[in-house]
Order: sequence, then structure tokens, then C-alpha cells
Amino acid sequence: MDLVDEHFALLLKAGLPRELCLTWCQGNDLEAVAGDFGADPAGGLWADPDELEELEEEYRDQGELLQLTLADGWVVALEPQGFEGSRKEVLTRLSRSGRALSVHWNAEMDSAVAYAAGGRMLTTFDLVNPDERTGDDPHALDPLLSQIGLDGGLPTQARKARSLALGELISGRTLTPERLRAPQLVFPLTDPRPDALVPASCLNPRMPFLDEPAFARILAGPSAACAPDIVEMVVATVLPMAALEDGLAREVAARGEQDTARREALQTRLLERVTEARRRVGRLRHEHSPASAEEAGRLESMADATFVLAEALHDEPMTAAEAATAVAVNLSLPRADELRVRVLHNAVRHIAYDLRHPS
Repeated sequence: MDLVDEHFALLLKAGLPRELCLTWCQGNDLEAVAGDFGADPAGGLWADPDELEELEEEYRDQGELLQLTLADGWVVALEPQGFEGSRKEVLTRLSRSGRALSVHWNAEMDSAVAYAAGGRMLTTFDLVNPDERTGDDPHALDPLLSQIGLDGGLPTQARKARSLALGELISGRTLTPERLRAPQLVFPLTDPRPDALVPASCLNPRMPFLDEPAFARILAGPSAACAPDIVEMVVATVLPMAALEDGLAREVAARGEQDTARREALQTRLLERVTEARRRVGRLRHEHSPASAEEAGRLESMADATFVLAEALHDEPMTAAEAATAVAVNLSLPRADELRVRVLHNAVRHIAYDLRHPS
């Protein structure tokens, strides 16, 4: 066992979680770092190891805990069993005024090493294939990775040890058992930042819907004022899948022209159709034949789409947008429509997050 592996073993013995996300970022403001993670900057509590155990138990079903400590011009952020620090939406914010590196792995060996500087994600890779790197500058860490000997030929435990050594090398701050046992400023992560508005899957190649005028306006400035347009787009995308008769489909399409009573009556009719379709699906599933299974799948898709249309009938536009996109994002749609709905769902999540966290 070399010195890197011995150091890692000491950290594990001292209480380093076996599933974690560990992030180093330049700075001295713990509250600002907490805010970049999506925590309430005013919600921190100083806690020693015993108090941390109590807090972890308290928040076990509510969200992860973010543990922050200062390290001479750097902040070290530990998320036991978490992963927020490895997300582009977080790490690029942490690196706006300097550099940041995050290392994440869990029991299933989902893993990520991500390096950002100046608000740009430069290099990312996982510990299963550390030689396959992506980002704005995939080779940014090559000299350091060579220096610490992190490559795909190592055992899993050695890759983990060297990924932590990479963070220590970049920050110049060594993790020690004493630092792990020192009091931490702890924040609950119960409301993480939403994903990027436009996922990478929409950009390579670029999906044409992103450049539609109405869609581009939403992306340029997502706000509660966009909610009616988002609902309109979701309804237009999902309506064919619901296979409603023409008269009912026209009523759904004209919902914006209806008063509250008519919308509520229409919503009731749609929900009754959903209930009946799902009853038929249940009966068909018990027939155990290929034909009945195919018909059950068709009816189930129609019911799910109809439920989206019912959710879009809420009076308050933001409520309708949140409810409709939350269901529509899980529909089995053609790829372009699936990505369209996903971006709309992301936009709604950004709007809702901003409403909860006004600047």
C-alpha cells in the first residue's frame, strides 16, 4: 500500500463516509458557498461529530446535509451520500471567482470527478473510465492526473484514493482526520438547485424547437409570466396522444377562453375518462395475452396523456404548469416531443425555485 492509499485508509477510519460527494472551492464565505449549493445561507448550524449524527438522523427522510469547513482560502464541502457538488449547475457557480473540484461516488459505483474554473466546466470523468474525459477542456487535468497516477488500470479503491489526492493537489489543502472531526457548518439541502434549462441531449445536435420564437422567449427569461405559454405548449404536445374525440379535444384546446366553472367541469370529465381507462387496463392485464397487453399499453398511454390535460386545467397558470409538466415529463413521447417537454419542465422548476428564493 502506497502513501496515497494509506492516507485514504486513515480518512475512512476517521469517519470519512464510504458514499460521498467532496468538493473543494476557492473562497472564504461559507454562507455564500451554501447558497451556491442551493441551501438557505441563513440556515447553517455549527455541529461537532456527535451533533452531526443527530442531524443526519433528523434529515434522513427530508434531504441531504451539506457540511462546510474553511481551509486557508478554500472551502471543503462534504455531502455524505450526496452528489450536488458534482452537478454542473452547482460547480460552475462555485468556480465563478476561482477553481472548484468535486469527487463523488456511491455504493453502486456511480461516480463523477468534475473540475471547473471561471464558471466553466472544464473536465469531467467517472472513476469507472477515468481515461475518457469530456468538458470544455478535457485535457485540463492531464498533468495532475499523471502526477498522482490516476488511470483506468487501478483497483477501484485506489482510484477513489487518487481522486481525493487530486482535490488535495489542486487546493493545496490536505484532508486530515483532525479536519474531519472538527466542527462543521451544516446546512440542510432540502431544496436543491434545478437542472440546467437545456440539457446537453438537446444541443448535440441542436433541437429545432429551441429556436421557435415562443420557446426562445421562455428560455431567455423564464418567469411566472411564461406559465400560460408553457401550459399551451404542453397541451399542444400531449393532446394527440390522448386520442380524445373531436368535440372534447376542441374544448381542451379552448380551455383558456373558459370560465372557472367550465374548466372545472371539463377537468372532472377528463379525470373520469382516466379512471375508466385505468380500470380497463387493470382488466386487460389479467387476461395475460399479447393482444390484451398491447391494448392495455395503448390505453395506459392515453390515460396518462389525458391526466396531463386535466392537470393543465388548474385556474392558476403556475399551478397548471407545475402539475402538467411534472406528469408530462414521464410520458413515452417521440424523442423531439420528449425533449421539448423536458425543457419546459426544467423551465417551470427554475421559475418555481426563483419564486421560493427571491433575490
